[in-house]
Amino acid sequence: MTYFLEDFTDFLPPRPNLDDKKAEMLQKAEAVGMAGFLRVRSIFEKTVAARVDLEISDLMTARVAEIAEQRGLIDKDLVGLLGFEHTDPDEDFIAAITDAVQVSFIYEIAEEEFKDEERRYQSSKAKGSKRQDVQDLVKELATSPPALAGPTSLHALDEMIAELHAGAPWMSDVSNWAYKALRAQYAAGRTWIDLPPVILIGPPGSGKTTYARKLAKLAEVPVRKLDAAASNASFTVVGSDATWGNAQAGVPLQEIAKTSIANPIMIVDEIDKAGIMKSSAGMRVSLPEALLGLLEPTSAFDWECPYTRRSYNMSQISWIMTANEIEGISAPLLDRCRVFNIGYPVLTDLSQLIRKQSAGRIFDEVVDCLIERVTVAVAKGHQPSLRRIQQLIDEAAAVSINPVMH
Repeated sequence: MTYFLEDFTDFLPPRPNLDDKKAEMLQKAEAVGMAGFLRVRSIFEKTVAARVDLEISDLMTARVAEIAEQRGLIDKDLVGLLGFEHTDPDEDFIAAITDAVQVSFIYEIAEEEFKDEERRYQSSKAKGSKRQDVQDLVKELATSPPALAGPTSLHALDEMIAELHAGAPWMSDVSNWAYKALRAQYAAGRTWIDLPPVILIGPPGSGKTTYARKLAKLAEVPVRKLDAAASNASFTVVGSDATWGNAQAGVPLQEIAKTSIANPIMIVDEIDKAGIMKSSAGMRVSLPEALLGLLEPTSAFDWECPYTRRSYNMSQISWIMTANEIEGISAPLLDRCRVFNIGYPVLTDLSQLIRKQSAGRIFDEVVDCLIERVTVAVAKGHQPSLRRIQQLIDEAAAVSINPVMH
């Protein structure tokens, strides 16, 4: 991983400068076109035209006059007329004033952003930010370089995939894909778990999350589950600027720091329900958009954490996302992931699963009853979720160890 500790500088953001902000905004606007730049910010051409009419037909404001003069939009012999009514303007004059009015709007936008940045600066200065917390995390990462975990040989990989398949045969397509990807990697000498990002789409209770957890357990790598539907999911994944309220590093980086393993498995549940989060500073963050930088190998290799403001190699993380349906998943996210459609296990698989999970916990007669109950439900078209089946097994096991009341 990439670390920056020795050159750790003052964590406070630089003091904002209004002139610099105006110049930055103007440069961006000129690069994309002033009209388009303003349109994105809900300042349309008719709004600009109305302001131009006022500047020409009424007394021109000092601000527009100053901008026109500074930008050399009007001949020097006309500069003395600025600030007065122009009853018969030519096309060049109208174009010059239009340019000046557009710049005036851009400066107003810059001034608003400057005010927001100044408030954040003063707030972080007053609080002292979370400098010590950030330094501690950076130091922990820098002094304990993480290792890479997974089966240590091709034979161990074969055994792992075999057991994974045996526990969820209805997901054989996923297991075969994972096996091919990892076997090629292992054959090249990279003996650790590093799966491409994948999305498992299927109905609730079909075993998607359980499968991902089983994979992590068999591979002996850390695993964390995140709920994409949670209101703060975006910041939970990527973290947030330490000058914001309730700031913290993202969970993937926290997991790496805690376990000293660079390739944990991150499970993102219900990615189809991911929303948009708004920070205390007013910044809008979408979880799918936030994930893109961590899923793309090039950007993930040198990913900048907004909390520590340092770069880390996050490219070894395996991302497994789940969803109930494909609708709601953004196209850019789908483009970067392998997608599998998961169905419920067939009755034979359910029977084997119940016997395996019940082994040593409940009597065979009770297991037979559970299987019969599930068989009847399936025959009636009521597919029980794997989550509910596990609950039934747990309840039966709890009853079997309770003392008989007389």
